Amino acid sequence: MKLEFAGFEKANETLKKYLSPTPLVRNEWLSKKYGCNVFLKLENLQPVGSFKLRGATNMMANLSEEDRKKGVVAVSAGNHAQGVAWAAQKFGIEATIIMPIATPIVKIANTEALGAKVILHGENVDESFAYAKEYLEKNNKVFVHPFNDLNVIYGQGSIGFELRDQIDHVNFLFGSIGGGGLMSGVGFVAKEFFPNTTIVGSQSTGANSMIKSLQQGTLMESETVQTFADGIKVKKPELSMYELLDAIVDEAVHVSDDKVAMSVLDLMEHARLIAEGAGAINLAAFNELYEKSPRRFKGKNIVLLICGGNIDINLVDRIIEKGLIESNRRIKISVLLDDRPGALNMLTQTLMESGANVLHVVHSRDVPSLQINQSLVEVTLECKNSSHAEEILNHLKESFKLINRN
Repeated sequence: MKLEFAGFEKANETLKKYLSPTPLVRNEWLSKKYGCNVFLKLENLQPVGSFKLRGATNMMANLSEEDRKKGVVAVSAGNHAQGVAWAAQKFGIEATIIMPIATPIVKIANTEALGAKVILHGENVDESFAYAKEYLEKNNKVFVHPFNDLNVIYGQGSIGFELRDQIDHVNFLFGSIGGGGLMSGVGFVAKEFFPNTTIVGSQSTGANSMIKSLQQGTLMESETVQTFADGIKVKKPELSMYELLDAIVDEAVHVSDDKVAMSVLDLMEHARLIAEGAGAINLAAFNELYEKSPRRFKGKNIVLLICGGNIDINLVDRIIEKGLIESNRRIKISVLLDDRPGALNMLTQTLMESGANVLHVVHSRDVPSLQINQSLVEVTLECKNSSHAEEILNHLKESFKLINRN
């Protein structure tokens, strides 16, 4: 597969008829924290909550009338499904989306609300892809690949044209990688308009097959995939996409889900926006590189692609919990007490003096390892920040024995 700039130019002109540019916003809090200009490209504000409709719309815009009459088929657990359904509705094309059985009900409902027919098949996306192959052998329809298609990639690259009109120069561009369609498209165009920009690709440590491939210089498959950032949850990278990304991406970073959760929380609190894991991961990746070398980013223009905002609402409370723990604003400790009157009161008094907010307490006497005159108190505390958490712990250690801290 070979990318041509003319293909991106054509796609950009096509998409202008259907989509308005998404905002590029400089975030004051992040910029001050990191000593540079941090800009957020808000693809989470697209009509379906992610960038995916760009590629799907461009792909369908280039179908012949004969192919449009056949209808289209796609495989997706969420964002691509809604992007294809939205585009198909625009062109009056019948759309069938094959989704894993365990797909959240809200994502199925959103896809059906856009007029698409949903078929649930397979325990994961790989099994859904296998079924789609069988389905297409029996049904004469057009397959809309989520990333390995020139017109899809050209459509995603339209983000680069918007950046050209929104900012004078970009020093670093951070974008997440699943299959690779987003960053192969945006990265290619960005290199044309901002030749000196550094393109950084990111994945979750639990599903980092493409990042490992880019780091090692050869195609590598993950044995397992485990991340809440389901928009970039890909087990086996495709060779054609690896080759494109290898020529475009300058740095490849993977970060833990805990770090991603903290970035989801940061964006909620300080940018007032909802980003799914695949969008927030770019803030986590930037922070990862910043901690290693702050000086390289001083005064620079940093663009983070917030590629989607379709977060599973059932996971939000757990993601926030993870983010609070990772940032040391919520800590869980186990304290050994003498089992005597007033011991628990003394503990809570100490916590009050240290400014900790007690969220949850479990007082146990039936732990097998305890002596008969001992009890164990597990406390969940709210703290201001990491330094405040350390102050609380040091204060407690003066009078109590801490068993562990989570």
